[in-house]
Amino acid sequence: MNRIFKNFFASLPIGPKILLLVFALGFPLALVGLYTHTFDLYTWLGLSPALVWKGQLWRVFTYGLLAIGPADWAVNVFWLATLVTLVGRNWSSLEFWSYCLLAILAGAIFILVLKAGTTTLVVGSAPMVFALLCAWDWFYRNERILLLAIGELSVRQAVILVAVIESIILFFCCGWILLLASWCGGAAGWLYLTLRSKLVLGKTAQQIRSERVARLEL
Repeated sequence: MNRIFKNFFASLPIGPKILLLVFALGFPLALVGLYTHTFDLYTWLGLSPALVWKGQLWRVFTYGLLAIGPADWAVNVFWLATLVTLVGRNWSSLEFWSYCLLAILAGAIFILVLKAGTTTLVVGSAPMVFALLCAWDWFYRNERILLLAIGELSVRQAVILVAVIESIILFFCCGWILLLASWCGGAAGWLYLTLRSKLVLGKTAQQIRSERVARLEL
């Protein structure tokens, strides 16, 4: 089983692997800095609306690569590893990173608009996780999976179940603002996938018409 998982993960493009590695190492590295009093990743990379409005724009992306705490880190490493393995090969490395950063940005914009001027630091990968859940549903919604203690479900049912559980945890642990910001990340991912699908279908239809015209001319 371990060999199967390694082979499955090994076939992923380099981009998804790097994203997972960055998130997995981010929280332990932040702890090292805090305990040794040498650096503070949260202060440097966390989302602070007041600092973003002053020009520190990198924060609208980097906050999504750090975990809130040990429990959040453990849970989201699991979900990111699972979802990245499931959907990562559907894109190139560049497009995968663009998709994840778009979701993180969407969550940041919601917080910036609602909490403009505040200096509170926000971190967490929930917007990205919700976007990846949308991608899992988009690509594999009709497939059937087997969940322990639950039984057989469609991918769509599994996505809804995970999204509900994540939403409940976010609401009670982090509040409704971070919950809605996370939903914004999922909505941005869904919008991207919809537009991407229409663009691909439009190009395909155009190519088919061009081939038919070429055959008629011959």
